[in-house]
This record gives sequence, structure tokens and C-alpha cells, in this order.
Amino acid sequence: MLPEIRTDRLRLRRRRLDDLEFTVAMDMDPDVGRYLYPHGWPTVEERRRVNRDRIVSNWPEVGGVWAVEWADQGESLGWCGLFPLEASGLIEIGYRYVPETWGKGVATEAAARVLEHGFREFGFDPIVAVTHPENTGSQTVLTKIGLRPGGLQFHYGLDLSFFSLSRADYLSAQ
Repeated sequence: MLPEIRTDRLRLRRRRLDDLEFTVAMDMDPDVGRYLYPHGWPTVEERRRVNRDRIVSNWPEVGGVWAVEWADQGESLGWCGLFPLEASGLIEIGYRYVPETWGKGVATEAAARVLEHGFREFGFDPIVAVTHPENTGSQTVLTKIGLRPGGLQFHYGLDLSFFSLSRADYLSAQ
């Protein structure tokens, strides 16, 4: 069971079925999906099925995904999590947020706490991330939380910008 995580402004909690429609709407937003669907946009029904399956199965088996909301209002903002990067054996940190949160430090604040949880509680080593090479906003978040760029790697059918951080480097910087 995933623990609730709090920051000064945010509450990160286990995802529930009542998050489904928010998540589908976020996934289908043209600004959010711009870098997610280079092979073609899914239908609303496809996104609903994928998200529902992940929520009810408590995906992923290793790591976890938290719904992120404002701590004082409970308003949904997106999600942040740790999960396997395809079949690489690596654990990836990933996140997705509604555009209204962009530039307000939400992604960085949540990702920093999830990264800490991944290293300190789960003991993951290393934690990695991949982004579309043109997604400079996501790349900025990753460098702010300490991940280091490592060139391009092929994942999810694309050459993506690869970032990583070892547990030892994370702990020595704290």
C-alpha cells in the first residue's frame, strides 16, 4: 500500500477509480498529449480502459503512482510515480499534470518527494527518466530534482532524452 506523501502545498495519495475521468481528460488535452502520442492519438475509450486497468490493478507491481492534489483544496492536479521503464530493469520516474499547474513548481515539488521515497524507502538504484527531446519543461524538472542528462536512448518506440541518478549520488547530495 502506498503511503500518503505531503509537501507544503501538495498531497500525494494512492490513485482511486474516482480519479479516472480527470485522468482521461488530462491525457486527452492537446497540450498534455503533445509529446505522449507521437504514433497517433488514442481514443477517449482507449485512454479510459488503460487508466482504469492501471488503477484497479494497482499498477505498477514495482514502485507506485500517486495522485497529486493541492493539500488545502483536494483539487486534482495530475500524477507522479515510479515504475519500470519497459523491460530494461530500470525504474523510471514519471509525471503528468494539467497545464494550469505548469510553471508553478508543482511537478518539481512532487517529483522531488517521490524521488526521495524511491531512494530512501524503496531503495531503488538508479532512478531514471525519459522525455521527448523537445519537452524542455519536463527536462527542466528532471535536472532540478538532480537527474543528469545521458543523451538519447531508444524507449517506447522513440529516441528519447535519457536522465539518471544513482542512489549514492542522491544521498551524498542531501
